[in-house]
Amino acid sequence: RRPCCRKISMKQKSLDPYTSIGTCRYSSNDAAIRSQIEGDTSTARFTSAPILPSSRGFEIKGIPTRQLSSEAIHALSPRGNQDFFGSSSHTGQDVMMMPSLSSIEGKPEDSIAFLPLFKAISTLNRQSPSTDISILDVENVGGTESCDHEEDKLDINGTAATIETDEEVKEIQSQEIVTESQEIVTDPEQEKHRMSCDLGLALQHNPHHPLRYEKVMQLFEEAQTSPHELLENKQIISIFYYLVKTDVSAGFDVLKYYKTRCEEQGRLVGLDMYHRLVNRIRSVELQFKATHYKPKSKTRQMTFDELQKLVGDITEHIKEEYSDGKKMVYQYLLLPELVVSLTCHPNPYVNRSAKPIMDYILETQFPQLNPELYEHLLGMATQNRAGFDFLPYNRVLSQLVSSGHRPKPETVIGVLRSYHPFVDIEATHEVLAIIQKLSSPSVAEDYSVELGTLESISMASARKNIELNLLVWDMAEMFGYNPTESMFEDVIMSFGATRQDENMYSALVDMEKHDFVPSRVLLRYVALKVAYHQKRLDHSNKMLSWTENEHMRSTHTMNALMMGYGIKKDINSAFRVFEDLEKFNLKPDADTFSFLMEILYIDTKERFPYQASMPPRYNKEDVDDVVGASQIVLGAMEEAGILKTKHIYHEHIRLLCALGLLEDANLVLEEALSTRTPVPVASLFMIATRFADRGDFDMALGVAELSVEAGCGELPQLVNRINNIKSPK
Repeated sequence: RRPCCRKISMKQKSLDPYTSIGTCRYSSNDAAIRSQIEGDTSTARFTSAPILPSSRGFEIKGIPTRQLSSEAIHALSPRGNQDFFGSSSHTGQDVMMMPSLSSIEGKPEDSIAFLPLFKAISTLNRQSPSTDISILDVENVGGTESCDHEEDKLDINGTAATIETDEEVKEIQSQEIVTESQEIVTDPEQEKHRMSCDLGLALQHNPHHPLRYEKVMQLFEEAQTSPHELLENKQIISIFYYLVKTDVSAGFDVLKYYKTRCEEQGRLVGLDMYHRLVNRIRSVELQFKATHYKPKSKTRQMTFDELQKLVGDITEHIKEEYSDGKKMVYQYLLLPELVVSLTCHPNPYVNRSAKPIMDYILETQFPQLNPELYEHLLGMATQNRAGFDFLPYNRVLSQLVSSGHRPKPETVIGVLRSYHPFVDIEATHEVLAIIQKLSSPSVAEDYSVELGTLESISMASARKNIELNLLVWDMAEMFGYNPTESMFEDVIMSFGATRQDENMYSALVDMEKHDFVPSRVLLRYVALKVAYHQKRLDHSNKMLSWTENEHMRSTHTMNALMMGYGIKKDINSAFRVFEDLEKFNLKPDADTFSFLMEILYIDTKERFPYQASMPPRYNKEDVDDVVGASQIVLGAMEEAGILKTKHIYHEHIRLLCALGLLEDANLVLEEALSTRTPVPVASLFMIATRFADRGDFDMALGVAELSVEAGCGELPQLVNRINNIKSPK
């Protein structure tokens, strides 16, 4: 039998296919739903069998459906350009609709989507599909008798169906759109239900799909601007957790909107949402202008300025919204976590954004509610180099220890090493003092600092901070280290810079007791310091001459005092100090005689200034006096059994050149070469240039040829200097 045929117009449809959007799953075993689908249970044979394609289109377990035109499929589709539950394919003049089983969630035999649509399809006639999208011809197999009469052409509600023209259909459709839009506006519950369905469908797509992001943002903006509460709190939270993974800035906007709603409801936002937002900062990928740059993830990128502004907005939001009473706990927990998140970012410029926040935390003196978080922050000090543009780790460590927390030794030592090369004297001193406080015999943890680190700190603080130098010495003694030569030199220079002359001379004596020989450079530094003021120089002379100050008196301290008088050009006082060595049973050394030669050179240079264009006129008696004094020094050196060093040769050559005795200076140079004593480069330059200035270029070039033998290597610059004097441009 041919089933009864019926026609239905779009005007009289009682079913809106758009209301079927969502993730609803209808079980075919549900009697109520089956009754709704079948309409007449006496004639329908609708079961839970899967949808199967056939040559006639497709069928649902014995219910064959007629082919639909592509226009009809598009009109019924609630998803725009996509087909409602399948795909259309053109075969000649006919259009066949092929159902897609993959679009049905779950098992096809248990669930069928969009059942109201199938109800409409299964109740229409078997005639060929109309090309007019306003008329849908669908086959109804529920009838058992033929019905060709006009009165049998009823719609699905049993009322008479009318066929409209194209103009009437367009007018009807426009009226329906206006009517539906008015219903949406005037019915908040329906709009709320629609938005809930759309949000549920959007959140099921690929998390990184751009259409999903746009859809979620569209729904949130629509809910934000609506006067009604279209979204539940749980749905807003779902939007936040989705957007914060894709777009941190948009997630922050959702959080602020949710914060406003929570205030209206008289409650606080959960800390977990703020934790997720703050921790997301560390993985934000910055956008670069390079064209070849490929992002590491599909999340939205931000420029550095955008990220910096976002961090500032989050900080101000937390400060303003949680600034009184018990709400301050949010600041105590979230702002330190934000600092950790910023310091964990791979970009160093982002790391520096944490400094203003940490300064606020330290100035406000936050209670240490989560000391492990602060210790984790200190543990990253070695990765983020400390300095004036980075976090004040010393202050963080100080507040952490003051609160009663004992950080791990590796954390504290890492903070100390992060300040290398220890140019920040104040911060280094504070961290070292904390280590001294934490270290005690009763504590099992080992907070000991390596000797090399202490030496580096001592060297950095020399002449700058005597307190840090003394603290280094206390730490070395506490950890059982013996002081090194560099530590002695550093503390001596610090004493000299702070005018603690008594301690300075005592440290020089202690240095000798530890079998260290003070260098000539160190003694010259001490001489320069004491010679800065005449009163200080005379006071040093009195201290060293007092018989009860044996702990300050030694050959090296007397050498420094003697050189101080030489710098002041007081040659008589200098030689008196030299004569006092025997009085105090002190033996002179090589530095003693080299300083005496240097003192003679300083005095001679002052008396006979040299100019290449105008050779000085020497007085024979003055020259003989200086030469005689030098011979006295050399005689005393031989008597003391001191061998000539390169410094003695150098000062003797400079003295003879200052007197104009170039041949004698050349003889001294040859003497040094004969004893295989290395000669400084300055000695060769002085002799050679003085010969060249006098016009004796052969002797000048001869001296330059001795550079290799003197241990100075090739000196082409000296040869060029002689040639320039010979042939000036």
